Amino acid sequence: MGILYLMANQVLVNVKTSEGIWETTFQKSTRIKDVILGSRMHFRLPKEAKLVLCEQESPHADFDPDRALVNYNVIDGDVLLLKEV
Repeated sequence: MGILYLMANQVLVNVKTSEGIWETTFQKSTRIKDVILGSRMHFRLPKEAKLVLCEQESPHADFDPDRALVNYNVIDGDVLLLKEV
């Protein structure tokens, strides 16, 4: 039961950038700014780049960095765009 519980609190997402796509798992309670930080590290993006995250289907509706993935109803398999502003 512990394993199912952990899986229920996680979400598999695809973070898409101009550098490629990163399929990874985050806790649903992960803040957007922490997803951006992890993605910045994975893709080795410069610290000075101002990055935002949004859903691929809504590229002009940037996520609030202080909110969590769960606040945006992110589900397994969602493609999230990481873009520089």
